[in-house]
Amino acid sequence: MRHYVVCDLDDCLIKTDLLYEQWLVLLKSKPLVFLQSPFWLVKGRSYFKFKLSQHAPISPNLLPYREEVVQFLKTSKTDKNNQLVLASASPETWVKDISLHTGLFESALGSSQESNLKGAAKYKAIRSSIGENTFTYIGDHTADLEIWKHSSKVVAVNPSVSLRSKIALLAKPTDIITDKKRSTWNLTVKQIRPHQWIKNVLVFLPAFAGHKLVSADNIQNGLLAFAGFSFAASFVYVLNDLLDLKADRNHHTKKRRPFASGDLPIKWGLLLLPSLLAGCGTMAALLPTDFAIWISVYLILNLAYSLYLKQSVVVDIIILSMMYTLRIFAGSAATSVPISEWLLSFSTLFFFSLACVKRYTEIIRSKNKITLDGRGYRQVDYSMVQSLGVGSGLISILIILLYLQSNDVRALYNNPQNLWFATPVLLFWISRVWILTNRDEIHDDPVVFAVKDKISWICLGLLGLIFGIAT
Repeated sequence: MRHYVVCDLDDCLIKTDLLYEQWLVLLKSKPLVFLQSPFWLVKGRSYFKFKLSQHAPISPNLLPYREEVVQFLKTSKTDKNNQLVLASASPETWVKDISLHTGLFESALGSSQESNLKGAAKYKAIRSSIGENTFTYIGDHTADLEIWKHSSKVVAVNPSVSLRSKIALLAKPTDIITDKKRSTWNLTVKQIRPHQWIKNVLVFLPAFAGHKLVSADNIQNGLLAFAGFSFAASFVYVLNDLLDLKADRNHHTKKRRPFASGDLPIKWGLLLLPSLLAGCGTMAALLPTDFAIWISVYLILNLAYSLYLKQSVVVDIIILSMMYTLRIFAGSAATSVPISEWLLSFSTLFFFSLACVKRYTEIIRSKNKITLDGRGYRQVDYSMVQSLGVGSGLISILIILLYLQSNDVRALYNNPQNLWFATPVLLFWISRVWILTNRDEIHDDPVVFAVKDKISWICLGLLGLIFGIAT
C-alpha cells in the first residue's frame, strides 16, 4: 500500500511566510496596487491570496529552505513506497512553483480563489488527493493539529512547548525536527545594527566645529539627537531589509542578514517598525521643531530610496551621501549652532566619496553578473564610480586647504596654521581607503571598516591632537 509524506510550506519547508513576504514585494513593485490590497480581504483570505499571487510572483530559487526538512524529505523519497506531497495555505501557483523547483514532490496542493487550505480544509484537500492511503504530515503550527489527528505519523518542525504537549496527547509516532535557531534577541540586535549608530556622532559636529560643545545644553540636546537618529537609522535598516529580501538573498554577504536568511520572522520585523518609529518620535518631541523636520526629511528620503531611488544610477550615491549631511543639519537644529558653509562643502564631497566606496565595492564583488541586483549599475561602470569617488574625496581635502586661508578660521583658532597638518592625514586616509577598495580589501560599508581599522583610529587621534594644538 502506498504511503504519502505530506509537507507544509511556510515556516516549515521554508524559513519564511510567503504571504507577508510577497505583500512587501507588492509594496515595492506596485505601490498603487498595494494600497488596494486591504480591500481584497473584504472577499475573504482566499481571494486576498489569489490576487496577491497574480501581482507578486515568487522566486523559488532565492527562498531560504530549511535544510533539516529538505534532508528529511530526501530520505523519505528513497523509499519507493513513499509519495511526497507539498500542501500549503499559500496560493496554489506559488506552491506548484516551489514543488517544481525542488523536484522533491509528486504533487502540490495550495489555496485557490475559492478555498483557503488551512486546518480542516487542508486535511480535506489532502484526503481528496491521496484517497484512503496513510500519510505522514510535516507541520509547525497549532492549525496542523487537525491534520495530525488523521495522520499515521507526526513530524513537527520547531514546535513550541505548548504545541509539543498537544501533540503528545495525540499518542502517535512523532519526530521532532529542530534547526539551530539563534536567540531572537541576538538576531534583533544584529538587525537594528547598533554598530552603525557611530554615524550619528555627526549630530555633534556643528557644535564641535563651532567650539560650542562645552555647553551642557548642547551636550544634552546632542545626546537626544543621537538617540533619535539611532532609532531612525534602525527603523530604516529594518524597513530596507524587509523591502529588499530578493536582492539581499542574491548578494554574497547580505544573504546572511536576519530577514533574508529566514532566521528572524518577517512578522517580527513588522512589529519592530512602529516601536522604533515611536522611539524616534519621542526623542524628536524633546528637541526643537526644526530637528523633527530634519529627521522627517531623513525618514522620507530613506523611504523613497528603498522603494525607487536606489535603482537610479548616481542618484543613489547622492542620496547615500545626503544621509550623512542630514545628520549634520539635524545636529545644528538640535543645538541651535549654525552650520559653517565650509563644513557643509567639505562633508558633501567627503561623504559622496564614501558612498562611492560602498557602491564600487558592490559592483566589483558581483563579477559574475552583468548588472547589479536591485541597482542600476553594470559591471562596466566600476571605473567611472571609482573616478567619481577618488575625485570627490580629493576635492574635499581642497576645501580644507581653502578654509585655512579664510577669515573664519582665524576667528576660531589661535594657531590656525597648525591646521595644515590635518591635510596630509586626511589625504593619507582617503587615498588608503580607495587603494584598499581597489584591492577588494575593505568592508562593504566604509564606516564599519573605519570603526574596526586601527590605522583609522590613529588618524582620528592625530586629527584630534592637531585641532587641539591649533586651538
